Amino acid sequence: MTTSMLKFIACILMLIDHIGAVLLPRVIILRMIGRLSFPIFAYLIAVGYSKTNSFYRYLYRLLIFAAASQLPFSLAFSEQIKIHSFFDFLSFLMGSPNLHLNIFFTLSIGLIAIRIWDKWESKFFKIISILALVIIAETFNTDYGLYGVAIILAFYIFRESKVKLLISQIIVYLVFNASGILLYVFETQGNSINHSWFIQILSILSLIFIFKYNGKKGKNLKYAFYVFYPMHLLILGIIKVMVDINKIL
Repeated sequence: MTTSMLKFIACILMLIDHIGAVLLPRVIILRMIGRLSFPIFAYLIAVGYSKTNSFYRYLYRLLIFAAASQLPFSLAFSEQIKIHSFFDFLSFLMGSPNLHLNIFFTLSIGLIAIRIWDKWESKFFKIISILALVIIAETFNTDYGLYGVAIILAFYIFRESKVKLLISQIIVYLVFNASGILLYVFETQGNSINHSWFIQILSILSLIFIFKYNGKKGKNLKYAFYVFYPMHLLILGIIKVMVDINKIL
């Protein structure tokens, strides 16, 4: 399986996930299928770093599309859109009413974390710097946040071993979903518990596609994902707004 094939599969899975999240939130099967998408993109960041001729051009490209994708992302995922002033518009761009940045920001932070892990010699400064990055991811509420950065870094560190990749992804899942699992195990009657951790375990199945990767580039789809991401969010966001307007009318 080539890089272009992995990108295509990840985009399809992401589209299914976002249709569920934006338009059909009660159809849980769409979100379950969508759990396989992000790990593939995370893996492709690790692969991309290993193959890129210029880290800085790669990072610059991610940040450019992060900025370009924020408006479509906010349009698709904001619960309410109320714009009465320029400051309301700025707030909306950043994910009103709560700050929420799109996945390109997470991928950018993950790429920087890989760079630090790869190039810096001091283990102390590696750990401190990566901790600072994940704090930034959590502070600015990037999509998948700390969990996403950890997945990206794990894919890079253990990329040479399928066994280590599998173990590392399971460990990352367990660490970041431990609270949900424990609450479920010790659930008492009458308590309301978020079971999102349960469907997130399906993300491990993405390794079925990742393990078939043959290291080849395939068709030149360098910018396909970059363009597809904001475009599909924009379309879903417009459909969502039209549906909301029809409900009001």
